[in-house]
Formats: sequence, C-alpha cells, structure tokens
Amino acid sequence: MQDYQRAFVDFLVESGAFKLGSFTLKSGRLSPAFVNTGLVEDGRTLGHLGDAYAAKLLDALGPTGFDSVFGPAYKGVPLAVATAIALAQKGVVKPYLFDRKEKKTHGEEASSGKTDAAAVLVGHRPKEGERIAMVDDVLTDGATKREAVQLLRSVCNGARFPALIVAVNRQEVGPDGTDAASAFTSAAGVPVFAAVTMTEILTHLEETGRLPADMRARCVEYLGQYGTAEAKAWAAKRR
Repeated sequence: MQDYQRAFVDFLVESGAFKLGSFTLKSGRLSPAFVNTGLVEDGRTLGHLGDAYAAKLLDALGPTGFDSVFGPAYKGVPLAVATAIALAQKGVVKPYLFDRKEKKTHGEEASSGKTDAAAVLVGHRPKEGERIAMVDDVLTDGATKREAVQLLRSVCNGARFPALIVAVNRQEVGPDGTDAASAFTSAAGVPVFAAVTMTEILTHLEETGRLPADMRARCVEYLGQYGTAEAKAWAAKRR
C-alpha cells in the first residue's frame, strides 16, 4: 500500500464510510464489512475523496495517460469535479465533464438539429480520439457506466477510456464466479482501478490494531467463501 491509500482508509473509517459489523448486502449476503461513500456530503470530506481518486489516477496512468475526467450523472458528477480540483492542486490540470440525464432541448445546441457533445454533456467537450478517465463511487452491474461509454463514443469519434476509478473494490465474485470489475472490463473494454481494495483496507486496520480478532476471523471466512482469487489468497494466509 502507498501512503495515500493508508490515508484514504483512515478517512473512510473516521468518516463512518467504512464499518465493521453485520450488514445485509443487495446480493443478500451477510457481510462483516460495509462501505458507503454516500455519507460524504460536505466540502471537507469530498476533498478527501477527490485526493484519493486523483492519486490513484496518477498512480495508474501517470499525468500524461489521460486527457479529461468524466463522472456519470448523478453520483459521478461531484467526484469528477473533486478529482479535477485535486489534480490541479498536484500540478496536473485536466478538464472535467459529465452527462445530462436528458438531452438539452433549448439554445444553440438544440436548434442545430443534431446530437452533439454540448447537447448531452456539461463541462468540457471532448475532442476526437480523447482519452477519457471515468470516476464513480462504486461498481455493481456497471450498466450506467456502459451507457456512459456508449454516449461518449457517439459524440466523440475515437474516444478511449484508459481507466474507471472507484473508491473501493470489495473483491467479491457473483454466483457465476465473476467479479464486477472483470465483468465490466470485458463488456466495456475499460480497465477498473480502485483507490483501495477490501483486503488493503483490512490489512491496514490489522497492522494498526483496529481489526478485532473476531471481526478478522469473520472477514477471513467471508472472503474465503465469496472473494476473488486475490481475496481468497489473502484469507488463506490468515487461517
């Protein structure tokens, strides 16, 4: 783990966005850990998220590996803005953009009679062949993000998507044995990177004495049963 990841884990715990306990997930599984970045609702905490996303983006792609930052409406909108601000504070100035839920029906864009970037996007208008990095809070079935990729490709010839950055990768597989990140990459052709993974969170808590023995055992059991290959390997070392 890198320092920015440790700092991000500390923030998630201190803000209550990461909790240990017993939580029923949408899948119906009873999980010992829960992540909810929806609790981030003010400028200070949003700044922490932006810092983590920007750091991961630079870690994964470098400052010249992407041209702009896109956040799908609605949750991705503040993340795109916060990431662009954090990047600028690091000396990497990149434009941001997000999609409209409904096509603009007034003004110059609507009267042109065609669908262009200005009619369906807010902020930066991507150029042909632009490398657009995506940011969003979580990745479940990826449907909204796949739709966004299709939209951007329709208004920007040759648009490329070098990364989707999310806050946390839970490192779980579904009933078919496939994890959400791999499935999205296969379907959309977009690599997925997480600011931190579940095993990185648990490792940091373990190393700093904040993972009680009973919760450690439950996390090991859970990931041993439902985790990706990487998560299962993490759990196996702790049995």
